[in-house]
Amino acid sequence: MRRVFLIWLVLLMFLVYPKKVLANIICNDGTVSPSCSDCHRGCCSKHGGCSSSSSSSSSTNKKPTTSEKVKSSDNTLKLLLVDDEDILVSNIMTYSTNKEKVKIEAIANDSKATLSYPKNVDLTIGENFINITITAENGNVRKYILNITREKILSNNKNIKIYVDAKELSFNDFKSKIVMIDSELDSLNITYELEDTNAKVEIMGNANLEVGYNEVIIRVTAEDKTDQDYLILVEKEDKKEEQPEEIIEDKTESNYKPPETVTFVAQEKDSHNIFSIYLSVILYGGVSYLIYKILKKKR
Repeated sequence: MRRVFLIWLVLLMFLVYPKKVLANIICNDGTVSPSCSDCHRGCCSKHGGCSSSSSSSSSTNKKPTTSEKVKSSDNTLKLLLVDDEDILVSNIMTYSTNKEKVKIEAIANDSKATLSYPKNVDLTIGENFINITITAENGNVRKYILNITREKILSNNKNIKIYVDAKELSFNDFKSKIVMIDSELDSLNITYELEDTNAKVEIMGNANLEVGYNEVIIRVTAEDKTDQDYLILVEKEDKKEEQPEEIIEDKTESNYKPPETVTFVAQEKDSHNIFSIYLSVILYGGVSYLIYKILKKKR
């Protein structure tokens, strides 16, 4: 009888005192933590933390209502485009270009997340680091890094002005007109001016020039390693034959007669002969005329 009384007493105690309900905390990602009875530091550490004190009964497993909806913690990057070119998503991303400016477009996996990044970027030569920040709906922040390397554009300028003895040469199809040099010269006095100072110049064949036809090559190598040859045509004259020595006349008193004296005497003799002939003609004419008159009177 006593045993029956004790059993009824125990049952009465369960009926009189209410059952203790274990409160389970709802984590930010929607999962229920069975180990936490209230939201405190460390609770739901692997599920985005906790922000609600709502509990679900271990016996009834109630689901959170609409008013208790948990905010999203998704702060991941879905897509990244640089000048419409798809970039493989990772914590640190790289991209190379030779452009001065690029356009960036980023899309998050969660439409409720917010993104912060520059959409148009001016690039300097070398590395350019760009931060892409994504903030989840619940405030969690994640950062991605985009490293854009701007490569230098190498010049292909091979233009040059070439001078020989300070006189500029003209070229037709990268060949000059023939340059004549004396037999005593062994090389050309060449100077030049480059349009692009980063280009390199090499002069070939401008030593020990031989008599006759020679070719001197000016090779210009641009910054991008392309090159162009400029051909100078050179003709070296042969040595001139030695002229015979001039014979110097002996002008001593014994055998030298000035040409002027000889010429003068010749002129004197010629004048005398002419005068004698002229005088003879006059005399002959006068005598003939006198004879004619005398004979006429006698008739």
